[in-house]
Amino acid sequence: MKHHTWSLRNRLIALLAALAFMAWGGSSVWLYRSVEKQAGQLFDAALAEAAHAVFAAVAHEGLGKKDDFDFEPEEHGHVEKLFYQLRDRHGTIIYSSPGAPREALADGDARGFAERIADGTAYRVFTVHSSDKRAAIHVGQRIADRDALVRSMALRLLLPGVVVVVLLAAGTWIIVRRVTAPVVSFSKAIDARAPADSGPVAVGNLPAELQPVGHAVNRLLERVEAALVHEKTLTADAAHELRTPLAALRAQAQVALRARDEGERSQALQALIGGVDRATRMVETVLTLARLDARSIDRAALPAVSLSQISAEAVDALRASPRARSISMEIDVPALTVRADPDSLPIALRNLCENALRHAASRMRIEARADAGEITIAVRDDGPGMTADQRARAFDRFYRGATDGAGAGLGLALVKRVAEMHGGYVRFAAGLDGKGLAVELVLQGAAVERQS
Repeated sequence: MKHHTWSLRNRLIALLAALAFMAWGGSSVWLYRSVEKQAGQLFDAALAEAAHAVFAAVAHEGLGKKDDFDFEPEEHGHVEKLFYQLRDRHGTIIYSSPGAPREALADGDARGFAERIADGTAYRVFTVHSSDKRAAIHVGQRIADRDALVRSMALRLLLPGVVVVVLLAAGTWIIVRRVTAPVVSFSKAIDARAPADSGPVAVGNLPAELQPVGHAVNRLLERVEAALVHEKTLTADAAHELRTPLAALRAQAQVALRARDEGERSQALQALIGGVDRATRMVETVLTLARLDARSIDRAALPAVSLSQISAEAVDALRASPRARSISMEIDVPALTVRADPDSLPIALRNLCENALRHAASRMRIEARADAGEITIAVRDDGPGMTADQRARAFDRFYRGATDGAGAGLGLALVKRVAEMHGGYVRFAAGLDGKGLAVELVLQGAAVERQS
């Protein structure tokens, strides 16, 4: 199932637009309620004023007479919104405004405001009586007209808000696109890069909040470039170094084909097998170094490793070698438990021991000591040692020195890589009996415990 990604830009636009619409909706409801309340109060005031005005006119025209009123409204073409009815002391409707219902707008004894259904229509009515009870004035307004006026007023007030919200949404869309444009350009710049282009990406146009992301991407590109350089260098050097053993293998195979007797053929085949073994060790070492180059470890989560155990295992692996029969191999490692990678550290120690065994005259020794959270593992021999120039290049890959033609030239480079993985380093020190050489692998900040 395809995973649908989401757009920060689109989500930001949608959320801001939704927030604007919600604010407009809430304010519209509040505004409508306010308009409805205030309009109702104004309409009621108009009813009261109209009632008193009509009552004053009626009083002026007819209430002073004893028998009949001489009051008749004038017909006109204006559509009435307020209707009045004039009732005598008997409750009979004497006069009414044009369009007023025939049914009384209120009960005879009603006073003040009331709501009434007359002729099937709902009215809001205000009633006022004369002081001598001779007459009553009902002034009414259809509730539907009141509601329509309220809606019309509210619409006129809310319509500008709709325009503002639409403009705000459009402005939000434009602003968000402009603000996020550097991020989009940054991503397009990364996508458009050629596979071989690992130079830094320009981050000057990114906002301050995204500057750390841009710098992190550039640091990642630097690490990728370094890894590619290591890989290319390792591949090129391995291809170059394998030419010699492959040529030697071919020569030994040709010797075996041209052998004149069984002894000569057996000798050539033995040399061929030795060359295959050396080439195999070189390939294995190259692959191991490539794996270590591509690997990183979490030093805080490393398991506990027994130094004495891995030291003994490294020495035991060499005892079957013909060279080990004439060399005294010693172990001076206290019972220490350290936090280290259980895969790479034994490989580094085994390479140190192989180098020491190859160059030792009569003795080699593994030592270890702990000092203030630092573990130092040293492998010493009493061989010829190294010159200053050889020490300067000893950790270069495929460097074997002037007197060393048997190895692949990767052992010390591999040890250095293991030290770097553990946050440590390697260095040279004095050998045994004032001769030889020692290589010390230092692990910094390692948690050290004494084994019981």
